[in-house]
Amino acid sequence: MKKLNFFLIILLFFLTLSGCYFQNPKYINFSIKPSNHYYTDELQNKILNNEKFTLYVFDTNLYKEIEVPTEENSIIENLISSLVGDNYSDEKVDVKEPFRLKIVFDHDNYLVKVFNNSIISISPWDGNYEEDIISIKDLPLRYNLFDFCNHIANKPLSN
Repeated sequence: MKKLNFFLIILLFFLTLSGCYFQNPKYINFSIKPSNHYYTDELQNKILNNEKFTLYVFDTNLYKEIEVPTEENSIIENLISSLVGDNYSDEKVDVKEPFRLKIVFDHDNYLVKVFNNSIISISPWDGNYEEDIISIKDLPLRYNLFDFCNHIANKPLSN
């Protein structure tokens, strides 16, 4: 009886793992991130290739999502093009973000977490690596995403 139980446990173990494809795992990644601005480069390439996207501001305090008018989408392109290597950091951020920007392309979604006036992070919705941590304190004020999110969240709704 013990041999039969052992055999069933081994068989169950192999059947459970048969769904995993170890040569090309999609969500299990043991490699290190190629650079500390990997996801920002992906996002910049999509924007420079003129891929259409929709931008949403999500207020995490009110759980309210607001679509950003298309004429204001240029802030993302301008922000990313103004970043230099010194803006990126490898540090972790342990603060809850008051705003999230969701950038929706046809086949990909990116999430920009806005922590405060000086720190944001960029990552895809289902990325394999850690998010890009970016310091925006030395950028021009017109690219400050915290103020931009406040502007969109406090903008009166038009009919």
